[in-house]
Amino acid sequence: MKKTIIAALFILCRVTASAGTVLFVGDSHSVGPFGWKLDELLRAAGQGTATYASCGSIAQWWATGKPTPCGYFFRDLAGKTGKGQKGPTPIFTELLGKVKPDTVIVEMGANYANLPSDDFAVKDMRAMAEEIRASGAACFWVTKPDSRKGHDGIPRILELTYKAVSGSCKVFDSTKVTKYPGTGGDGVHYWFTEGLPIANAWASSVFEWLKLPIEGGKGGRD
Repeated sequence: MKKTIIAALFILCRVTASAGTVLFVGDSHSVGPFGWKLDELLRAAGQGTATYASCGSIAQWWATGKPTPCGYFFRDLAGKTGKGQKGPTPIFTELLGKVKPDTVIVEMGANYANLPSDDFAVKDMRAMAEEIRASGAACFWVTKPDSRKGHDGIPRILELTYKAVSGSCKVFDSTKVTKYPGTGGDGVHYWFTEGLPIANAWASSVFEWLKLPIEGGKGGRD
């Protein structure tokens, strides 16, 4: 009986130790259904998960605390949720210190589309990616998904994202698993009837891509 209890405790300790802690940050897509679903999947898999999303954000906002005018979604390690329309973007360095993640997931890139400087975009994303690497956490970067609005500019954003972060992070190309509907929505976000299942499938695809490294593998699948 005693050996059975000890064996059970040993297995429990191994499961707990392998779960790890995830910090997930993103822009408006993570404020919405994509972010909700990925957060749900990570927690259901036993990952200690802290999610922070700020609509309209680029990496710089996470260094300066620039307020979002269009929405935020926070859910801390304890599962406490905060939502609102306006509020400061969390400071990324402080989140790293507070959460102490083994894995960091970043969903970001779409909001560089309207910035004229490619050099700024690369430098900005690279700074966040390098900070993650310096922290010792594994970094996984999720690109912008497909969109109807600004569709022709997607290759540029993907190129800038890969150039900025591929030296520090594994990169998931979201455009390979998303196809924005021809009608409905605002042309960018997936907050509408036809868009919701696409956002959920996108989150599931990212989760499957992440599963091996989060559970102790050597890295995400490109």
